[in-house]
Amino acid sequence: MRSLREDRTLIASQLFISMTLGKRFTEPISYPIDSIWQESSRIDPVLFLLSAGADPTSSIDELAKKKRKQTEKVSMGEG
Repeated sequence: MRSLREDRTLIASQLFISMTLGKRFTEPISYPIDSIWQESSRIDPVLFLLSAGADPTSSIDELAKKKRKQTEKVSMGEG
């Protein structure tokens, strides 16, 4: 989607997707970290696509400590 105002691109995109595909595609999804870990494997990485203000780091670290596992985190964005 093209936009003359970058600050409105996200809002316009969410509105377009919501009207075209349905609201369920724009509503935030929150899965418990435990269930994500159960579905993962050693060869399949877990990627978190975050929105502004979302930070699952503490939940991930807590689960790793509970499971006695080490984690490797890589920030791929501006944060």
